[in-house]
Amino acid sequence: MLDTPKHASQPGSAGSQAMPVRAMRAEGGWIAIELADGRAAKLSTRWLRLACACEQCGDTASGKRWLTPADLGEAVRAGSFDVSTPGQVTAIWQDGHVSRYDAAFLASHAGGSGPVRFQPQLWNSDLTARLGRFAFDAVVADDEALFQSLRALRDHGIAMLTRVPAETEATARVAERYGPIRETSYGKVFDLISRPDARVAGETARAQIPHTDEPFRYAPPGFIFFHAIRTGAGAGGTSLMVDGFHVAELMRNRTPDLFELLTRHGVTFHREHAGEVFFSAEAHVISLDATGAVTGIRYNDRCLAPQWASEDRIGGLIEALAELTRLICDPQNQFQHQLQPGEVLVFDNQRVLHGRSAFDPTLAVRHLRSCNIDRDGVHSAFRSLARRFAPEEAEQVLYQGAIF
Repeated sequence: MLDTPKHASQPGSAGSQAMPVRAMRAEGGWIAIELADGRAAKLSTRWLRLACACEQCGDTASGKRWLTPADLGEAVRAGSFDVSTPGQVTAIWQDGHVSRYDAAFLASHAGGSGPVRFQPQLWNSDLTARLGRFAFDAVVADDEALFQSLRALRDHGIAMLTRVPAETEATARVAERYGPIRETSYGKVFDLISRPDARVAGETARAQIPHTDEPFRYAPPGFIFFHAIRTGAGAGGTSLMVDGFHVAELMRNRTPDLFELLTRHGVTFHREHAGEVFFSAEAHVISLDATGAVTGIRYNDRCLAPQWASEDRIGGLIEALAELTRLICDPQNQFQHQLQPGEVLVFDNQRVLHGRSAFDPTLAVRHLRSCNIDRDGVHSAFRSLARRFAPEEAEQVLYQGAIF
């Protein structure tokens, strides 16, 4: 039997929810913990001591932290525990230090199972019926509407804002609700207008294979905003959007050897404007987290540098890139939409690839306003608002921001 007081509530009752920990007992380098649902688990003694966020130890969330792992040797021991206060566990350490913990926090860590990992909702050409659409006025004025749009971005990596004024100032006004705008060598908010003296492909009228933007940067843009000012509907220029996570899973299932090459072999992307910029970055086209889940895509066929690989691997690497390109270009994997003035497409540039069909620049001028927000900024906004509107979602592990 554990030697701390037990709560009288039975598992599943309101009382057990208020007191998810029934008892705790020190067992040397481990703490035995009995949960309200009847489960028994263990917590590392050093982990528990490091989790203290009292004024003396400091708070890791704010960064005002004073206790370090090096301050705690393997001999650190707890003296006793008190679970009599609903929702709280008090630990008294052998050196006299007193720590107070949220009982639900300890229960969630018992057993070391880890936090809930978010599972993205994959899509192909069927996105039309599932695409989240959100009114500009609501997103700008109402935090809950903003949160719902952020949730759509979390789920699908893409959302649409509607009834956005076809005015240049509106781009930054709505984008800044999602996080600080990231300034690049193209500026903070920049115009994509079809022109004969195009500097980049986005200013031409030619078709573009779906791609991610700026893979030649060490840290590519996170989320991209495409604000339609003028589109010349009927003249072409249909947006083509592809879920990179979906096509990566297709590769994993159909051609696992090619999939593995793109997760393990570095691919180089570059961009140079003579005398101005010269970017070059080597990275994995498909990024995985520690569990093997796809967390990022980095691919733009127009920025592929001549690749370096051994004689026995270069053929496979090129075939892997070719297979990915074929999947990206397959209409079954593309959501197609003709942007209208007043619409904004927001999408995760490290998940969603974007392109467009060709258009006739003699029939109409195509004018989009665009800006970027770092991925962690958008995820930060989501987590902050989730604290208010969906607390159970705030601690979920989202896919990683960095792609290496």
